[in-house]
Amino acid sequence: MKTKKFEKFGISPSLLGFGCMRFPLDENGNIDEVESEKMLDKAINAGVTYIDTAFPYHNGYSEPFVGKVLKKYNRKDHFLATKLPIWEISSKEDAKKIFLDQLERLGVDYVDFYLLHALDAKKWQTVLDLDILSFVDEMKKAGKIKNIGFSFHDEYATFEKIITYRPWDFCQIQYNYMDIDIQAGDKGYALAEKLGVPLVIMEPIKGGSLATLPKDIDAIFKAQDENASTASWALRWVASHSNCKVILSGMSTFEQLEDNLKTFNREDVNLNEQEM
Repeated sequence: MKTKKFEKFGISPSLLGFGCMRFPLDENGNIDEVESEKMLDKAINAGVTYIDTAFPYHNGYSEPFVGKVLKKYNRKDHFLATKLPIWEISSKEDAKKIFLDQLERLGVDYVDFYLLHALDAKKWQTVLDLDILSFVDEMKKAGKIKNIGFSFHDEYATFEKIITYRPWDFCQIQYNYMDIDIQAGDKGYALAEKLGVPLVIMEPIKGGSLATLPKDIDAIFKAQDENASTASWALRWVASHSNCKVILSGMSTFEQLEDNLKTFNREDVNLNEQEM
């Protein structure tokens, strides 16, 4: 499994991260725990070490399910990420209550990567108004958070304002070969790289749309490599950017997981000049 180093911290999570927002569902619309556990086990045994969940995923059931599965493994062998839902809080005490609840739901003493979830201009103002940054700093000082970051959904100007406000440990942005001028985009990538802020990438396949292209466009990719999935090209495009340290994939089927593992286990995960 390919890894990239977070130079500031001397850690090297897997380049492929398991996004826990789109687990397969049972007939009642709940997490199919048998199939989902099978997928997590396969991923972890194949070298995936970055596991990303959040407070609201699967109506609040993602965190406790993920925590239960990870109990089988050595805590120090994986990096666990979760997120603070800014829209759910109206005080610093609310943030503390949710965070401590998250630790309990996950069954852990600390979180490796803790994000202020889905920041935009309005949520960022809430963070400032409620002094949430001092709270997460306090939790980091207490050893309950290892790295503080944020995930982002807004325009570049807001991204610039947030990422330059303080020395973040990392941040998470939407980035794929179709979205270079959307949200943070190429300019956000360049700014994060300039500031030395490592990037975790979400939506590398644009919610799955870059895995199911029109036949005439898909044929162009197949002509280059008939054995490579269309999705693999999108993942490799992101992987070719040196400051993209973890690439999240919200996998819903075992087949998607196997295809992603194939992509990130290849020798030439970065695109060469012609492929790019």
